[in-house]
Amino acid sequence: MYGSSSFHLIFCVIFIVFLFGGLCEASVNIDVDIINDIGQNIQLGLHCKSKNKDLGSQSLAPHQHWGFRGSFNFWRRTLFFCHFVWENQSKWFDILSSDDIKKCKHQPCVWSIRPYGPCRITGGETCFRWNVGV
Repeated sequence: MYGSSSFHLIFCVIFIVFLFGGLCEASVNIDVDIINDIGQNIQLGLHCKSKNKDLGSQSLAPHQHWGFRGSFNFWRRTLFFCHFVWENQSKWFDILSSDDIKKCKHQPCVWSIRPYGPCRITGGETCFRWNVGV
């Protein structure tokens, strides 16, 4: 009986070490780079955040870059969204979601912000529509 409980204790310790070690290894960091491509002489205001992290307001001159690093945990549930403002426009977009992990895991996720919508340049240019709703 003593040998059996020792086995279970050792097994539980090893399981916990692998579980938490695996969760640490499973996190993914992705660099995001946002470029103001709205137009000549048009300043772009933006404010990006996730559920747990507010990155603050930024202001970009034409063709200026700004970036941040987003972290995905084991469950890949992190979502960063940005609110963009220029002239009389106010738009928002999910700038980093689990959909971007495959394209941006090994290189920065570069976004060109344009009047008709954001375009992800990484992995071939793909343009999206602005999110609708509040």
